[in-house]
Amino acid sequence: MKDIHKKPLPIGYSWRSSKWFILSTVAIALFAETFLYGFLVPILGEMLQNRLDVQPSKAQQLTSAVLALHGTLAVISGPIIGHFADKYQDRKTALLLSLGWCIIGTCMVASAHSVPMLLLGRVMQGIAGSAVWIVGFATVADTISPSHIGFALSMMMSCANTGTISGPSIAGLLLEATGYWITWSVPLLVLTIDFIARVCMIESPASPPSTPKDGPTETESLLPSSEEQIPPTIGNFWHIMLCNGRIITCLLIIVMGTTMSTSFDATLPLHVEEKFGWGPSATGLLFAGLVVPGVLIGPLAGWVRDRIGTRSPTVVCAILEAVAFGLMGIAGSDIPWASAYAMGKPLYITSIVAVGTLRPFVSGIAPVELAATAKAIQEKSPGIFGPKGGMSRVFSMMDVAASLGMMLGPILGGLLKEIIGYKCMSWTWALLYLLLAAAAMCFLRSESIDTTPHSEEEG
Repeated sequence: MKDIHKKPLPIGYSWRSSKWFILSTVAIALFAETFLYGFLVPILGEMLQNRLDVQPSKAQQLTSAVLALHGTLAVISGPIIGHFADKYQDRKTALLLSLGWCIIGTCMVASAHSVPMLLLGRVMQGIAGSAVWIVGFATVADTISPSHIGFALSMMMSCANTGTISGPSIAGLLLEATGYWITWSVPLLVLTIDFIARVCMIESPASPPSTPKDGPTETESLLPSSEEQIPPTIGNFWHIMLCNGRIITCLLIIVMGTTMSTSFDATLPLHVEEKFGWGPSATGLLFAGLVVPGVLIGPLAGWVRDRIGTRSPTVVCAILEAVAFGLMGIAGSDIPWASAYAMGKPLYITSIVAVGTLRPFVSGIAPVELAATAKAIQEKSPGIFGPKGGMSRVFSMMDVAASLGMMLGPILGGLLKEIIGYKCMSWTWALLYLLLAAAAMCFLRSESIDTTPHSEEEG
């Protein structure tokens, strides 16, 4: 008689609720978000001049405002999104709502005939993008076992970086070859694929909907256990996390990584033109050297983290990044062997590629460590972050840290280059990475998840 009351499984339940499909859905969502962010960059100039009739004297200021709006909104909305995502923890609904906002915002941006409509569209895109990062990473953390979370989150970062690379390049090529509206059909196609994947996804594969929940099973006691009678003590999430050395170190790594990355946007093009006489095509290849190695090596960095922990690779690679920044500052300087007419050009290119290669082992594994630290705290004190857990709020901190770095990078990079010069600016980044290496040595752990007891003390 019990079988009569069981709910039938949805069509395709086995593959729609599988880990690979959930991860693929999140990967597509992250790709779509970064793709849309970069897609606007080469189109924005034509939009401002030809569609919005913005005066050339105000174009640069408005361009900076439109691009900075995304990061600013993430800083403001991230904690709010994380709070409500943990309170209700319906990941699929949250992802669908964010996609709805993104589609409306994208249509507003594409069809904007006024600056306020363009800004409002970017506001909606920014809030939706922040939700995708927070809810998407929380979904991965809830789906994957701790022993494989490093590889899984690194794969997500690689997919996001792929969108960062492909967005501007595809938009620029299509705009010249096909025209404005055909160009905008590409992000709409990406959003359509994203929508189909999110609708098909089924959460919580470990708890199929056919499982009866109306009463206790034959092996369960009819009386509640003592653990069920005593509610867990709920602590202040922000106080607990922001007083944890591992968490603070991870957030500093994320802020530093995004600050350094975005500082190149404001400093690299002018510097290589002044020192080496390189034009836009060479500059584009240098930016590819910063991003492409991370896309390819990111999963390897996550796998290393799963096997040997975070401390050793972070410390070693942060020191090597400091060396790369030091050499980057020397390249093209007055030192004879490093001048632009000697080894300056190959030295600069090598330094750029080295930074892009090493970055996944430093800033790329910080999100994994954030998730592992939060899970370790909850295993030590079950229920401390509430009955729904705190994973969304964990990744909201990551989103805020990354957005803060996106805001600071161009400003600090431009100021340092103007005040103390490109060489000293690079040496400043080198010094900061040495300090990050010291912090990682003090606070991050060296053991892999598989060998770390659940009751470990947090440092």
